[in-house]
Amino acid sequence: MWRSCLTVAICFHLCQVGVTTLLWPMVRPLIGVIMAEQEIAWDLSLLVGDVSSERYRELLDEIVEGFRGFSEDYGERVENMKPSEIRQMLRVLESLYVRRLDLTNYGRLMFEACSSDKRSMQFNSWAREIESQTKQIRTPLEIRLGKRLSDDPSLLEHDKVADFRHYLERLRQLAPYRLSEESEKVVIQKDVNGISLFSQLRGSWVSKKTFEVEVEGEKKTLSFAQLGSLRMSPDREVRRMATIELYKSLAEDDLIHSMTLRSVCDDHMAMTEMRGMPSPMTQSLLDQDVDEEAVDTLLSTIESTSGDYREFLSVKAKVMGLDRLAGHDVIAPMTTNPVWKFDWPEARKIVTEAFTSFDDEIGGVIDAMFTKNKIDASNRVGKRYGAFCSRHAGAKSSYVLLSFNETMDDVFTLAHELGHAAQGHVTYHMQSPLNWRTSSCLAEMGSIFGELLLTDKLLAMSESKEEKMEILAHVLGGYFYTVYYVGLRALFEKSVYDTIAKGELIHAETACNLWNAAKKRVFADSVDW
Repeated sequence: MWRSCLTVAICFHLCQVGVTTLLWPMVRPLIGVIMAEQEIAWDLSLLVGDVSSERYRELLDEIVEGFRGFSEDYGERVENMKPSEIRQMLRVLESLYVRRLDLTNYGRLMFEACSSDKRSMQFNSWAREIESQTKQIRTPLEIRLGKRLSDDPSLLEHDKVADFRHYLERLRQLAPYRLSEESEKVVIQKDVNGISLFSQLRGSWVSKKTFEVEVEGEKKTLSFAQLGSLRMSPDREVRRMATIELYKSLAEDDLIHSMTLRSVCDDHMAMTEMRGMPSPMTQSLLDQDVDEEAVDTLLSTIESTSGDYREFLSVKAKVMGLDRLAGHDVIAPMTTNPVWKFDWPEARKIVTEAFTSFDDEIGGVIDAMFTKNKIDASNRVGKRYGAFCSRHAGAKSSYVLLSFNETMDDVFTLAHELGHAAQGHVTYHMQSPLNWRTSSCLAEMGSIFGELLLTDKLLAMSESKEEKMEILAHVLGGYFYTVYYVGLRALFEKSVYDTIAKGELIHAETACNLWNAAKKRVFADSVDW
Protein backbone atom coordinates (compact mmCIF):
# COMPACT_ATOMS: atom_id res chain seq x y z
CA MET A 1 0.00 0.00 0.00
CA TRP A 2 2.85 2.39 0.71
CA ARG A 3 3.90 2.03 -2.91
CA SER A 4 0.40 3.03 -4.01
CA CYS A 5 0.58 6.31 -2.14
CA LEU A 6 4.00 7.11 -3.54
CA THR A 7 2.46 6.68 -6.95
CA VAL A 8 -0.36 9.07 -6.12
CA ALA A 9 2.12 11.61 -4.81
CA ILE A 10 4.11 11.40 -8.04
CA CYS A 11 0.93 11.65 -10.10
CA PHE A 12 -0.06 14.84 -8.33
CA HIS A 13 3.31 16.40 -9.07
CA LEU A 14 3.05 15.59 -12.75
CA CYS A 15 -0.49 16.60 -13.53
CA GLN A 16 -0.69 20.27 -12.57
CA VAL A 17 -2.01 22.58 -15.27
CA GLY A 18 0.80 23.97 -17.38
CA VAL A 19 3.43 21.94 -15.54
CA THR A 20 4.21 18.70 -17.28
CA THR A 21 6.97 16.20 -17.61
CA LEU A 22 6.40 15.85 -21.31
CA LEU A 23 9.90 17.14 -22.00
CA TRP A 24 11.26 16.70 -18.93
CA PRO A 25 9.55 17.88 -12.04
CA MET A 26 15.48 33.00 4.28
CA VAL A 27 15.00 33.75 7.55
CA ARG A 28 18.41 35.34 7.92
CA PRO A 29 21.67 35.84 6.03
CA LEU A 30 24.51 33.37 6.03
CA ILE A 31 26.52 33.85 9.19
CA GLY A 32 28.68 30.78 9.02
CA VAL A 33 29.79 27.98 6.73
CA ILE A 34 29.71 24.82 8.82
CA MET A 35 26.19 23.48 8.37
CA ALA A 36 26.26 21.42 11.54
CA GLU A 37 26.75 24.65 13.50
CA GLN A 38 25.16 27.37 11.38
CA GLU A 39 22.19 27.73 9.09
CA ILE A 40 22.90 28.15 5.41
CA ALA A 41 19.95 30.43 4.78
CA TRP A 42 19.20 32.97 2.12
CA ASP A 43 18.78 36.70 2.76
CA LEU A 44 15.43 37.62 1.27
CA SER A 45 15.67 41.21 2.45
CA LEU A 46 17.54 41.83 -0.81
CA LEU A 47 14.16 41.57 -2.56
CA VAL A 48 12.22 44.24 -0.67
CA GLY A 49 14.31 45.39 2.28
CA ASP A 50 13.78 44.50 5.92
CA VAL A 51 10.04 45.16 6.02
CA SER A 52 7.41 44.80 8.70
CA SER A 53 4.17 42.95 8.00
CA GLU A 54 2.34 46.24 7.67
CA ARG A 55 4.87 47.65 5.20
CA TYR A 56 4.91 44.46 3.13
CA ARG A 57 1.14 44.62 2.77
CA GLU A 58 1.41 48.28 1.75
CA LEU A 59 3.95 47.46 -0.94
CA LEU A 60 1.72 44.71 -2.32
CA ASP A 61 -1.28 47.03 -2.42
CA GLU A 62 0.83 49.68 -4.18
CA ILE A 63 1.80 47.29 -6.98
CA VAL A 64 -1.86 46.37 -7.49
CA GLU A 65 -2.66 50.07 -7.87
CA GLY A 66 0.20 50.34 -10.34
CA PHE A 67 -1.34 47.60 -12.48
CA ARG A 68 -4.75 49.25 -12.25
CA GLY A 69 -3.30 52.51 -13.47
CA PHE A 70 -1.59 50.67 -16.31
CA SER A 71 -4.86 49.06 -17.35
CA GLU A 72 -6.69 52.38 -17.26
CA ASP A 73 -4.00 54.05 -19.38
CA TYR A 74 -3.73 51.39 -22.08
CA GLY A 75 -6.57 48.85 -21.83
CA GLU A 76 -9.06 50.59 -24.09
CA ARG A 77 -6.45 51.72 -26.62
CA VAL A 78 -4.49 48.54 -27.28
CA GLU A 79 -6.53 47.46 -30.29
CA ASN A 80 -5.66 50.64 -32.21
CA MET A 81 -2.12 51.38 -31.02
CA LYS A 82 0.76 51.97 -33.36
CA PRO A 83 3.74 49.60 -32.93
CA SER A 84 5.71 52.38 -31.24
CA GLU A 85 2.89 52.86 -28.75
CA ILE A 86 2.75 49.12 -28.08
CA ARG A 87 6.47 49.20 -27.34
CA GLN A 88 5.98 52.07 -24.89
CA MET A 89 3.14 50.21 -23.20
CA LEU A 90 5.19 47.02 -22.83
CA ARG A 91 8.08 48.98 -21.31
CA VAL A 92 5.72 50.12 -18.58
CA LEU A 93 4.37 46.59 -18.14
CA GLU A 94 7.82 45.03 -17.80
CA SER A 95 8.71 47.52 -15.05
CA LEU A 96 5.56 46.60 -13.13
CA TYR A 97 6.20 42.92 -13.76
CA VAL A 98 9.72 43.05 -12.30
CA ARG A 99 8.52 44.83 -9.19
CA ARG A 100 5.63 42.42 -8.75
CA LEU A 101 7.94 39.43 -9.12
CA ASP A 102 10.25 40.58 -6.34
CA LEU A 103 7.41 41.50 -4.01
CA THR A 104 5.53 38.22 -4.37
CA ASN A 105 8.71 36.11 -4.42
CA TYR A 106 9.55 37.55 -1.01
CA GLY A 107 6.47 35.90 0.49
CA ARG A 108 6.66 32.75 -1.58
CA LEU A 109 10.32 32.02 -0.93
CA MET A 110 9.92 32.72 2.76
CA PHE A 111 7.17 30.11 2.81
CA GLU A 112 9.13 27.56 0.76
CA ALA A 113 12.01 27.72 3.24
CA CYS A 114 9.80 27.41 6.32
CA SER A 115 6.12 26.71 5.71
CA SER A 116 5.43 26.13 9.40
CA ASP A 117 6.21 29.74 10.36
CA LYS A 118 3.05 31.86 10.84
CA ARG A 119 4.61 35.00 9.35
CA SER A 120 5.69 32.99 6.30
CA MET A 121 2.19 31.62 5.90
CA GLN A 122 0.69 35.11 6.05
CA PHE A 123 3.17 36.61 3.60
CA ASN A 124 2.73 33.71 1.18
CA SER A 125 -1.04 34.06 1.33
CA TRP A 126 -0.78 37.75 0.53
CA ALA A 127 1.67 37.04 -2.28
CA ARG A 128 -0.68 34.51 -3.88
CA GLU A 129 -3.57 36.95 -3.56
CA ILE A 130 -1.63 39.77 -5.26
CA GLU A 131 -0.40 37.47 -8.04
CA SER A 132 -4.03 36.65 -8.75
CA GLN A 133 -5.18 40.28 -8.60
CA THR A 134 -2.50 41.62 -10.91
CA LYS A 135 -3.06 38.78 -13.36
CA GLN A 136 -6.78 39.51 -13.42
CA ILE A 137 -6.06 43.19 -14.12
CA ARG A 138 -3.65 42.63 -17.01
CA THR A 139 -5.40 39.64 -18.65
CA PRO A 140 -8.13 41.62 -20.51
CA LEU A 141 -5.44 43.76 -22.13
CA GLU A 142 -3.44 40.65 -23.09
CA ILE A 143 -6.56 39.04 -24.57
CA ARG A 144 -7.15 42.10 -26.77
CA LEU A 145 -3.50 42.28 -27.79
CA GLY A 146 -3.43 38.54 -28.55
CA LYS A 147 -6.53 38.86 -30.76
CA ARG A 148 -4.96 41.74 -32.64
CA LEU A 149 -1.80 39.72 -33.22
CA SER A 150 -3.88 36.75 -34.36
CA ASP A 151 -5.73 38.97 -36.84
CA ASP A 152 -2.53 40.68 -38.02
CA PRO A 153 0.51 38.38 -37.51
CA SER A 154 2.70 40.80 -39.47
CA LEU A 155 2.77 43.03 -36.39
CA LEU A 156 5.10 40.48 -34.80
CA GLU A 157 7.75 41.32 -37.39
CA HIS A 158 7.71 45.07 -36.82
CA ASP A 159 11.06 46.36 -35.58
CA LYS A 160 9.37 48.55 -32.95
CA VAL A 161 8.26 45.47 -31.00
CA ALA A 162 11.24 43.23 -31.79
CA ASP A 163 12.38 43.20 -28.15
CA PHE A 164 9.10 41.61 -27.09
CA ARG A 165 8.58 39.11 -29.91
CA HIS A 166 8.66 35.98 -27.73
CA TYR A 167 6.08 37.39 -25.32
CA LEU A 168 3.84 38.57 -28.15
CA GLU A 169 4.08 35.24 -29.95
CA ARG A 170 2.82 33.53 -26.79
CA LEU A 171 -0.19 35.85 -26.68
CA ARG A 172 -0.93 35.09 -30.33
CA GLN A 173 -0.74 31.31 -29.78
CA LEU A 174 -3.06 31.49 -26.77
CA ALA A 175 -5.63 33.68 -28.53
CA PRO A 176 -7.74 30.85 -30.06
CA TYR A 177 -8.19 29.24 -26.65
CA ARG A 178 -9.08 32.30 -24.60
CA LEU A 179 -12.44 32.60 -22.88
CA SER A 180 -14.21 35.92 -22.46
CA GLU A 181 -12.44 38.55 -20.39
CA GLU A 182 -14.76 38.11 -17.42
CA SER A 183 -14.56 34.32 -17.63
CA GLU A 184 -10.76 34.46 -17.61
CA LYS A 185 -10.87 36.56 -14.45
CA VAL A 186 -13.07 33.96 -12.79
CA VAL A 187 -10.69 31.16 -13.83
CA ILE A 188 -7.73 33.02 -12.34
CA GLN A 189 -9.55 33.47 -9.04
CA LYS A 190 -10.69 29.85 -9.13
CA ASP A 191 -7.15 28.59 -9.59
CA VAL A 192 -5.65 30.57 -6.71
CA ASN A 193 -8.11 28.96 -4.30
CA GLY A 194 -8.28 25.66 -6.17
CA ILE A 195 -5.52 23.78 -7.95
CA SER A 196 -2.82 26.20 -6.75
CA LEU A 197 -3.91 25.76 -3.17
CA PHE A 198 -4.07 21.98 -3.58
CA SER A 199 -0.48 22.01 -4.78
CA GLN A 200 0.62 24.13 -1.83
CA LEU A 201 -1.31 21.94 0.61
CA ARG A 202 0.39 18.76 -0.51
CA GLY A 203 3.85 20.31 -0.45
CA SER A 204 3.37 21.83 2.99
CA TRP A 205 1.89 18.62 4.37
CA VAL A 206 4.90 16.60 3.27
CA SER A 207 7.48 19.18 4.35
CA LYS A 208 6.27 19.20 7.95
CA LYS A 209 6.71 15.47 8.44
CA THR A 210 9.40 14.13 10.77
CA PHE A 211 10.68 10.59 11.17
CA GLU A 212 12.13 8.75 14.13
CA VAL A 213 14.65 6.32 12.66
CA GLU A 214 17.82 4.48 13.57
CA VAL A 215 20.87 4.96 11.36
CA GLU A 216 24.07 3.07 12.11
CA GLY A 217 22.92 2.40 15.65
CA GLU A 218 22.02 6.02 16.37
CA LYS A 219 18.43 7.17 16.84
CA LYS A 220 17.67 10.33 14.87
CA THR A 221 14.75 12.64 14.14
CA LEU A 222 14.88 13.51 10.45
CA SER A 223 12.94 15.80 8.17
CA PHE A 224 11.38 14.51 4.96
CA ALA A 225 14.32 15.87 2.97
CA GLN A 226 16.91 14.33 5.27
CA LEU A 227 15.23 10.94 5.15
CA GLY A 228 14.89 11.28 1.39
CA SER A 229 18.64 11.84 1.05
CA LEU A 230 19.24 8.46 2.71
CA ARG A 231 17.75 6.83 -0.37
CA MET A 232 21.15 7.59 -1.91
CA SER A 233 23.03 5.97 0.98
CA PRO A 234 25.79 3.50 0.01
CA ASP A 235 24.44 1.28 2.82
CA ARG A 236 21.77 -0.87 1.22
CA GLU A 237 19.86 -1.45 4.46
CA VAL A 238 19.80 2.25 5.24
CA ARG A 239 18.36 3.20 1.86
CA ARG A 240 15.88 0.35 2.07
CA MET A 241 14.74 1.62 5.46
CA ALA A 242 14.49 5.20 4.16
CA THR A 243 12.48 4.15 1.12
CA ILE A 244 10.02 2.11 3.16
CA GLU A 245 9.58 4.83 5.79
CA LEU A 246 8.95 7.50 3.18
CA TYR A 247 6.46 5.42 1.25
CA LYS A 248 4.65 4.33 4.38
CA SER A 249 4.28 7.95 5.39
CA LEU A 250 2.81 8.84 2.02
CA ALA A 251 0.49 5.82 2.21
CA GLU A 252 -0.93 7.06 5.50
CA ASP A 253 -2.13 10.14 3.63
CA ASP A 254 -3.39 8.37 0.53
CA LEU A 255 -6.79 10.07 0.76
CA ILE A 256 -5.20 13.54 0.60
CA HIS A 257 -2.93 12.62 -2.28
CA SER A 258 -5.56 10.80 -4.34
CA MET A 259 -8.21 13.51 -3.89
CA THR A 260 -5.68 16.19 -4.80
CA LEU A 261 -4.61 14.29 -7.90
CA ARG A 262 -8.20 13.75 -8.93
CA SER A 263 -9.16 17.39 -8.36
CA VAL A 264 -6.20 18.79 -10.28
CA CYS A 265 -6.63 16.40 -13.22
CA ASP A 266 -10.40 16.83 -13.42
CA ASP A 267 -9.99 20.60 -13.35
CA HIS A 268 -7.44 20.41 -16.15
CA MET A 269 -9.70 18.24 -18.28
CA ALA A 270 -12.64 20.59 -17.72
CA MET A 271 -10.58 23.64 -18.70
CA THR A 272 -9.24 21.81 -21.77
CA GLU A 273 -12.80 21.23 -22.94
CA MET A 274 -13.98 24.75 -22.11
CA ARG A 275 -11.11 26.31 -24.05
CA GLY A 276 -11.65 24.04 -27.05
CA MET A 277 -8.13 22.65 -26.90
CA PRO A 278 -7.48 19.56 -29.05
CA SER A 279 -6.06 17.47 -26.19
CA PRO A 280 -5.02 17.60 -22.53
CA MET A 281 -1.46 18.08 -23.81
CA THR A 282 -2.22 21.34 -25.62
CA GLN A 283 -1.67 23.72 -22.72
CA SER A 284 1.65 22.10 -21.90
CA LEU A 285 2.72 22.12 -25.55
CA LEU A 286 2.06 25.86 -25.67
CA ASP A 287 3.92 26.39 -22.41
CA GLN A 288 6.90 24.38 -23.62
CA ASP A 289 7.12 25.82 -27.17
CA VAL A 290 6.97 22.37 -28.72
CA ASP A 291 4.57 20.44 -30.96
CA GLU A 292 2.91 17.13 -30.19
CA GLU A 293 4.72 15.29 -32.97
CA ALA A 294 8.09 16.08 -31.37
CA VAL A 295 6.89 14.84 -27.99
CA ASP A 296 5.43 11.64 -29.40
CA THR A 297 8.64 10.98 -31.34
CA LEU A 298 10.71 11.48 -28.21
CA LEU A 299 8.53 9.19 -26.11
CA SER A 300 8.55 6.54 -28.83
CA THR A 301 12.34 6.70 -28.96
CA ILE A 302 12.59 6.43 -25.18
CA GLU A 303 10.39 3.36 -25.15
CA SER A 304 12.09 1.69 -28.12
CA THR A 305 15.59 2.20 -26.67
CA SER A 306 14.70 1.40 -23.06
CA GLY A 307 16.63 -1.85 -23.42
CA ASP A 308 19.79 0.26 -23.10
CA TYR A 309 18.62 1.42 -19.68
CA ARG A 310 17.82 -2.13 -18.62
CA GLU A 311 21.27 -3.24 -19.76
CA PHE A 312 22.82 -0.49 -17.65
CA LEU A 313 20.77 -1.61 -14.62
CA SER A 314 21.93 -5.18 -15.18
CA VAL A 315 25.57 -4.05 -15.21
CA LYS A 316 24.96 -1.97 -12.12
CA ALA A 317 23.51 -5.00 -10.32
CA LYS A 318 26.63 -7.06 -11.14
CA VAL A 319 28.93 -4.29 -9.89
CA MET A 320 26.93 -4.18 -6.65
CA GLY A 321 27.09 -7.96 -6.30
CA LEU A 322 23.36 -8.47 -6.87
CA ASP A 323 21.42 -10.75 -9.17
CA ARG A 324 18.93 -7.97 -9.81
CA LEU A 325 18.33 -4.48 -8.44
CA ALA A 326 15.56 -3.74 -5.98
CA GLY A 327 13.57 -0.52 -6.28
CA HIS A 328 15.71 1.18 -3.62
CA ASP A 329 18.86 0.40 -5.63
CA VAL A 330 17.88 2.16 -8.87
CA ILE A 331 19.12 5.65 -7.91
CA ALA A 332 21.68 4.48 -5.34
CA PRO A 333 25.44 4.78 -5.80
CA MET A 334 27.16 1.68 -7.14
CA THR A 335 29.75 1.55 -4.38
CA THR A 336 29.29 0.61 -0.73
CA ASN A 337 32.40 2.55 0.20
CA PRO A 338 32.25 5.99 -1.47
CA VAL A 339 35.55 7.83 -1.80
CA TRP A 340 33.94 11.22 -2.33
CA LYS A 341 32.34 13.21 0.49
CA PHE A 342 31.77 16.95 0.55
CA ASP A 343 31.13 19.41 3.35
CA TRP A 344 29.60 22.78 2.49
CA PRO A 345 32.84 24.79 2.14
CA GLU A 346 34.27 22.11 -0.18
CA ALA A 347 31.11 22.00 -2.26
CA ARG A 348 31.10 25.78 -2.57
CA LYS A 349 34.75 25.89 -3.66
CA ILE A 350 34.51 23.06 -6.18
CA VAL A 351 31.30 24.27 -7.81
CA THR A 352 32.49 27.88 -8.05
CA GLU A 353 35.78 26.78 -9.58
CA ALA A 354 33.93 24.55 -12.05
CA PHE A 355 31.96 27.51 -13.42
CA THR A 356 34.99 29.79 -13.34
CA SER A 357 36.93 27.31 -15.46
CA PHE A 358 34.41 27.96 -18.21
CA ASP A 359 34.16 31.74 -17.88
CA ASP A 360 35.41 34.26 -15.31
CA GLU A 361 32.26 36.36 -15.48
CA ILE A 362 30.01 33.37 -14.90
CA GLY A 363 32.31 32.23 -12.10
CA GLY A 364 31.81 35.63 -10.49
CA VAL A 365 28.04 35.26 -10.80
CA ILE A 366 28.20 31.91 -9.00
CA ASP A 367 30.54 33.23 -6.31
CA ALA A 368 28.13 36.11 -5.67
CA MET A 369 25.34 33.61 -5.03
CA PHE A 370 27.32 32.50 -1.98
CA THR A 371 28.74 35.85 -0.81
CA LYS A 372 25.37 37.62 -1.10
CA ASN A 373 23.62 34.80 0.77
CA LYS A 374 21.25 33.80 -2.02
CA ILE A 375 21.29 30.06 -1.34
CA ASP A 376 19.19 28.24 1.25
CA ALA A 377 20.79 24.83 1.82
CA SER A 378 20.01 23.86 5.43
CA ASN A 379 17.70 21.05 6.41
CA ARG A 380 14.68 22.09 8.45
CA VAL A 381 11.17 20.81 9.16
CA GLY A 382 8.68 22.72 7.04
CA LYS A 383 11.10 23.33 4.18
CA ARG A 384 10.00 22.40 0.68
CA TYR A 385 11.29 19.01 -0.45
CA GLY A 386 13.50 19.16 -3.51
CA ALA A 387 15.44 21.99 -5.12
CA PHE A 388 14.77 24.95 -7.38
CA CYS A 389 16.15 28.23 -8.71
CA SER A 390 13.98 31.35 -8.54
CA ARG A 391 14.34 34.84 -9.99
CA HIS A 392 15.51 37.99 -8.22
CA ALA A 393 14.16 40.12 -11.03
CA GLY A 394 15.17 43.59 -9.86
CA ALA A 395 18.81 42.54 -9.45
CA LYS A 396 18.79 40.36 -12.59
CA SER A 397 19.94 37.54 -10.33
CA SER A 398 18.56 34.39 -8.67
CA TYR A 399 17.87 32.53 -5.44
CA VAL A 400 18.50 28.81 -4.99
CA LEU A 401 16.93 26.34 -2.56
CA LEU A 402 18.11 22.80 -1.80
CA SER A 403 18.70 20.58 1.22
CA PHE A 404 22.41 19.78 1.49
CA ASN A 405 23.42 16.50 3.11
CA GLU A 406 27.07 16.25 2.03
CA THR A 407 26.55 13.63 -0.70
CA MET A 408 27.81 13.68 -4.27
CA ASP A 409 24.22 13.93 -5.41
CA ASP A 410 23.82 17.12 -3.35
CA VAL A 411 26.89 18.69 -4.98
CA PHE A 412 25.51 17.89 -8.42
CA THR A 413 22.16 19.35 -7.36
CA LEU A 414 23.97 22.52 -6.27
CA ALA A 415 25.74 22.73 -9.65
CA HIS A 416 22.43 22.02 -11.42
CA GLU A 417 20.55 24.84 -9.71
CA LEU A 418 23.46 27.26 -10.06
CA GLY A 419 23.49 26.36 -13.75
CA HIS A 420 19.99 27.81 -13.85
CA ALA A 421 21.31 30.91 -12.10
CA ALA A 422 24.13 31.26 -14.64
CA GLN A 423 21.74 30.91 -17.56
CA GLY A 424 19.38 33.32 -15.81
CA HIS A 425 22.15 35.89 -15.53
CA VAL A 426 22.61 35.83 -19.32
CA THR A 427 18.86 35.87 -20.00
CA TYR A 428 18.09 38.67 -17.56
CA HIS A 429 20.74 40.92 -19.07
CA MET A 430 19.85 40.25 -22.70
CA GLN A 431 16.05 39.83 -22.78
CA SER A 432 13.01 41.83 -21.75
CA PRO A 433 11.49 40.52 -18.51
CA LEU A 434 8.37 39.74 -20.52
CA ASN A 435 10.44 37.20 -22.49
CA TRP A 436 11.97 35.49 -19.46
CA ARG A 437 9.50 32.63 -19.35
CA THR A 438 11.12 29.77 -21.24
CA SER A 439 10.36 26.15 -22.01
CA SER A 440 11.77 23.35 -19.88
CA CYS A 441 13.94 22.28 -22.82
CA LEU A 442 15.72 25.62 -22.86
CA ALA A 443 15.69 26.10 -19.08
CA GLU A 444 17.36 22.75 -18.40
CA MET A 445 20.24 23.44 -20.79
CA GLY A 446 21.92 25.69 -18.23
CA SER A 447 21.40 23.28 -15.37
CA ILE A 448 22.77 20.24 -17.21
CA PHE A 449 25.67 22.34 -18.44
CA GLY A 450 26.43 23.13 -14.79
CA GLU A 451 26.47 19.44 -13.98
CA LEU A 452 28.86 18.73 -16.86
CA LEU A 453 31.23 21.50 -15.74
CA LEU A 454 31.24 19.90 -12.29
CA THR A 455 31.92 16.50 -13.85
CA ASP A 456 34.99 17.84 -15.65
CA LYS A 457 36.17 19.50 -12.44
CA LEU A 458 35.83 16.36 -10.33
CA LEU A 459 37.48 14.17 -12.94
CA ALA A 460 40.42 16.59 -13.05
CA MET A 461 40.67 16.33 -9.26
CA SER A 462 40.55 12.52 -9.27
CA GLU A 463 43.73 10.68 -8.37
CA SER A 464 42.51 7.11 -8.47
CA LYS A 465 40.51 4.77 -10.69
CA GLU A 466 37.94 4.41 -7.90
CA GLU A 467 37.36 8.17 -7.75
CA LYS A 468 36.83 8.40 -11.50
CA MET A 469 34.51 5.40 -11.55
CA GLU A 470 32.37 6.85 -8.79
CA ILE A 471 31.95 10.13 -10.69
CA LEU A 472 31.23 8.52 -14.06
CA ALA A 473 28.81 6.03 -12.54
CA HIS A 474 26.92 8.91 -10.96
CA VAL A 475 26.78 10.87 -14.21
CA LEU A 476 25.75 7.85 -16.26
CA GLY A 477 23.09 6.90 -13.74
CA GLY A 478 21.79 10.45 -13.78
CA TYR A 479 21.61 10.45 -17.55
CA PHE A 480 19.64 7.22 -17.73
CA TYR A 481 17.36 8.33 -14.89
CA THR A 482 16.60 11.68 -16.54
CA VAL A 483 15.92 10.25 -19.98
CA TYR A 484 14.09 7.04 -19.14
CA TYR A 485 12.67 7.30 -15.63
CA VAL A 486 11.41 10.82 -16.24
CA GLY A 487 10.26 9.76 -19.69
CA LEU A 488 8.05 7.06 -18.27
CA ARG A 489 6.38 9.70 -16.11
CA ALA A 490 5.19 11.37 -19.31
CA LEU A 491 3.85 8.03 -20.53
CA PHE A 492 2.06 7.72 -17.21
CA GLU A 493 0.61 11.22 -17.38
CA LYS A 494 -0.86 10.60 -20.81
CA SER A 495 -2.47 7.43 -19.50
CA VAL A 496 -4.03 9.34 -16.60
CA TYR A 497 -5.81 11.74 -18.93
CA ASP A 498 -6.86 8.92 -21.25
CA THR A 499 -8.42 7.19 -18.25
CA ILE A 500 -10.28 10.32 -17.16
CA ALA A 501 -11.53 10.82 -20.73
CA LYS A 502 -13.11 7.36 -20.53
CA GLY A 503 -15.06 8.45 -17.45
CA GLU A 504 -13.10 6.37 -14.96
CA LEU A 505 -12.40 7.61 -11.43
CA ILE A 506 -8.76 8.21 -10.53
CA HIS A 507 -8.13 6.88 -7.04
CA ALA A 508 -5.06 5.36 -5.40
CA GLU A 509 -5.50 1.89 -6.89
CA THR A 510 -6.17 3.20 -10.40
CA ALA A 511 -3.19 5.54 -10.25
CA CYS A 512 -0.99 2.72 -9.02
CA ASN A 513 -2.08 0.44 -11.86
CA LEU A 514 -1.39 3.16 -14.44
CA TRP A 515 1.99 3.91 -12.90
CA ASN A 516 2.99 0.25 -12.88
CA ALA A 517 1.88 -0.12 -16.49
CA ALA A 518 4.02 2.85 -17.56
CA LYS A 519 6.93 1.54 -15.51
CA LYS A 520 6.65 -1.83 -17.19
CA ARG A 521 7.07 -0.20 -20.61
CA VAL A 522 10.52 1.08 -19.62
CA PHE A 523 11.82 -1.29 -16.93
CA ALA A 524 10.10 -4.51 -18.01
CA ASP A 525 11.23 -7.07 -15.38
CA SER A 526 14.68 -5.62 -14.74
CA VAL A 527 13.93 -4.39 -11.19
CA ASP A 528 12.31 -6.03 -8.16
CA TRP A 529 10.00 -3.27 -6.99
